[in-house]
Amino acid sequence: MDLVDTYKTMKFFLIFVACSVAFSVNADPKVYFINLEDGDRIESPFLIQFGLSNMGVAPAGTDRKNTGHHHLLINVDDIDLTKPIPSSSNHIHFGSGQTESLVELSPGNYSMQLVLGDMTHTPHKPPIISKKINITVVD
Repeated sequence: MDLVDTYKTMKFFLIFVACSVAFSVNADPKVYFINLEDGDRIESPFLIQFGLSNMGVAPAGTDRKNTGHHHLLINVDDIDLTKPIPSSSNHIHFGSGQTESLVELSPGNYSMQLVLGDMTHTPHKPPIISKKINITVVD
């Protein structure tokens, strides 16, 4: 490879990196389940891994732009996206910035959804919410 070919290769690489960075900076944030899919049948206890793209994870109470922390909603049909997410056995807070958790549920059918909350546990505007999935916990 001569100097001209090396220059062309490096130029292509730098353009690729710049476009990739620009795309990721401008992309909408997304929260999702890493290791669970709609329709999964699992045994309890089970590990749930939370994914987040185009934002960062920070503990509750941390006032840092473009960050938040995870909330797991179990069998929750409606939530007021203008108020802090309640804390209950159906609204599980991960305010320390956790990105995974061991969850124990009795056998049965469950819906699950992730919501990213800000420093006060309030959903962002616009809200960053995962697709709702349904799982079955088996004996």
